Amino acid sequence: MWERKEEPQVVINLLPGLELVWDIVAFIISFVVVLMLVQINAAIEKSGKLSTVVTRKVIHTFAAPLWVVTWILFSGGIFSRWLAIIVPLIFVLQFAAIGTGKVKNEDFVRSMSRSGDPRELLGGTLYYAFLMVVVGILWFYVPAGGSLAGATALPLVVFGCLAGGDGLADVIGRKFGGERKFGIGGAEKTVAGTIGMFIGSFLFSIILVFIFSLEPGSIFSVVDLILPILVVSFVATIVEALTPKGLDNLTITIAAIVMVILLPYLGLYWPFPMFSLF
Repeated sequence: MWERKEEPQVVINLLPGLELVWDIVAFIISFVVVLMLVQINAAIEKSGKLSTVVTRKVIHTFAAPLWVVTWILFSGGIFSRWLAIIVPLIFVLQFAAIGTGKVKNEDFVRSMSRSGDPRELLGGTLYYAFLMVVVGILWFYVPAGGSLAGATALPLVVFGCLAGGDGLADVIGRKFGGERKFGIGGAEKTVAGTIGMFIGSFLFSIILVFIFSLEPGSIFSVVDLILPILVVSFVATIVEALTPKGLDNLTITIAAIVMVILLPYLGLYWPFPMFSLF
């Protein structure tokens, strides 16, 4: 079994009392970045330049990765984690409100649903945002936050599979999948889409790891994590192919988390603790 490599610790030096101010600014930036993705796609869909299918998948593919990248902006203080997860929590509440009819937002519904029915937001879209909250609570990580002992690459791989993999699977499946489809529980999968799922999972995970590896003193290594990410991506791809319709956001996330937890027991390099909550 691989042993964890010791790396120098890096600490953000802020004036006492300014950590919270720093984190509030980081939260605002994080929220604006994700909101802009949603609003820009809503405007494009409304203009008729792109279909709902495309705008929905753009949001699905980039929302979680963009959010997790903004973690780098936080100070790593006691409030960092909880301010960061407010971003997806806002969308959880918004999806629930719109899906149950308590709030009306037609532009938002058109860009986020296949059918235009607000109740569709209570399915996979709501699961997606809720899973962002859960992963953020358990595995939030600030690379320059002063505590490399709390570092974990799990969110990068999970969101790589959930967002990049599943997003690319749909795009490639629709473009090159043809008429031959398979699946259970009403799901319609294609071989091309399944290949897209694997490629997207691997590429997005590697890209996120690379971005985090640029932080001074980071313990993230793209080369060392290639094989573990390949294994997780492969398992997530198999699970996605066998998932009934409407449940893939849940099953992909669970599969990726379970595989990351199992990596050290399989003798694969994984120099991170499983949880960063404490």
